[in-house]
Amino acid sequence: MITYRYDGSFEGFICAVAACLEGGDGQPEFVQGCAVQMAGLFAGEVCEVATVRERAMAFRKRFVEAVSQEAFATARYAFHSRKAGGELLLWRYLALGLKMGERFCLMLAEEPVHSINRLARQVLCEAHKYKGFIRFREVEAGFLYARIEPEADILPFIAPHFVERVGDRLWMIHDLGRNQAALYDLKSWRLIRDIELAADPAFTDAEQEYTSLWQRYFQRHAIKERHNPKLQQKHVPLRYRKHLVEFTSPDPSFDKGESTNR
Repeated sequence: MITYRYDGSFEGFICAVAACLEGGDGQPEFVQGCAVQMAGLFAGEVCEVATVRERAMAFRKRFVEAVSQEAFATARYAFHSRKAGGELLLWRYLALGLKMGERFCLMLAEEPVHSINRLARQVLCEAHKYKGFIRFREVEAGFLYARIEPEADILPFIAPHFVERVGDRLWMIHDLGRNQAALYDLKSWRLIRDIELAADPAFTDAEQEYTSLWQRYFQRHAIKERHNPKLQQKHVPLRYRKHLVEFTSPDPSFDKGESTNR
């Protein structure tokens, strides 16, 4: 068994898959960065795979011509689920697609097609939700900042959306769980990895005032007789609320009235 080590990116993984197929390895293992130490004493030979965009694009072209553009997009979404065992499933998916050709698109109930489609749907669903759940806040450094803690690695899928929606401001969307962020500089966005904040961002006075106003609006307009926690949790699950300012109590010094955390 050969262990293919790549840089953790989707392009790097595609290069690793291409190297595996070229080598004819039927039982590969894929690891990211220095994670090969976790493979155990019997990890076997380690193959270092460089991320070469041209190689990844050539594989993509080959797969799309043999199967379909949609099937390759599905593989990309599933990769960003970052689920344990997902890389091996994807390798089987891509290899089977090249083998079966256009018939592959009809094998929806077969493995690994079924599992990869399920992972892709989960990533797409979470990315869609976060397009509505992200809350930018203005920091003293002069840009908009938002925190998220998604289950999937969704920054590549939501950043283009906010480039269109908030294209006139500098902004950062920070994935706390993965220590990475999408950074927009008024021209384009890029992904930055290994981010560690020395301290929480300092918000502007105007931001704090608008936050309090939004919290008060959200709470004051709730209709007591229609309070339905189960329905609310269905539309906005608890795990999304940590970074939604409307689900926290307003500053008592700003509003002396009674407030209830919804």
